[in-house]
Amino acid sequence: MTRNTRVCPRIIVVGERQSRFVAETVRLAGEYDLAVTQCDDIYSAATELAHPPDRFLLVVGQFRQLARGKYDFLSLAQRRGVHCCCLLDREAHVEQDKLLAVVRLGVRLAGEPADIRSFLDERLAAEGDRSVEADRDSSFDEEFRASEDEIRALLGQESDG
Repeated sequence: MTRNTRVCPRIIVVGERQSRFVAETVRLAGEYDLAVTQCDDIYSAATELAHPPDRFLLVVGQFRQLARGKYDFLSLAQRRGVHCCCLLDREAHVEQDKLLAVVRLGVRLAGEPADIRSFLDERLAAEGDRSVEADRDSSFDEEFRASEDEIRALLGQESDG
């Protein structure tokens, strides 16, 4: 019997179990009736992505966690058709090149936890309008791509234009 991928979407929350971010995201997932898998780091999250998806899947984590190294985890998620949202830590300095690289991978950036709710609303609404297979075939939705000006605004930098 084939499972319906729209029955119970799943969210992978990447971060330390005791962190406020993880607790808030797990609570939010409960409001949306999403199945939750909590992973302490990108390595355990990558293991979750390695399994064939049995339902629509989203990943949420802090930028510093998900964008480690050469963005291998985010690249893997993109190849698997999994949408990701990174919460930026406004106190931490993030190089603009890193932000642009992540945005090019189709990752949604969140400036505050409330933005994660918007990400879930938009992705779940989009899932209702298309199949998982169609989602995987698209490079990513332009509506979820932040412009360079938006990234600079998140970082508190002035635009070149």
